[in-house]
Amino acid sequence: MASKPALRAVSADEKPAARILTLDEAIDSGSYLEILRAQRREVVAALPGEKGPALAALHRQLSLLSKEIAALELKDAEDTGGGADVDDEEFDAAAL
Repeated sequence: MASKPALRAVSADEKPAARILTLDEAIDSGSYLEILRAQRREVVAALPGEKGPALAALHRQLSLLSKEIAALELKDAEDTGGGADVDDEEFDAAAL
């Protein structure tokens, strides 16, 4: 029998792993990014059982899903961490 991983202390900056949602759960959550991720997992799971044109179509769909996910993740990263945290200063028109 495989042993369970031992419990351990976590550091203050450590975040829990995101829960993997099924397609139904992703649709219920309303998150477009989670829906795409769930669709990608389903496509990957279907790949081994396909051949010929169906396999090619799944590969193409996988590529499209992956590109869209990457674009949305990049946009999210830019939206959350893109700017410097600087306090506004008084405007000085004479400096222009």
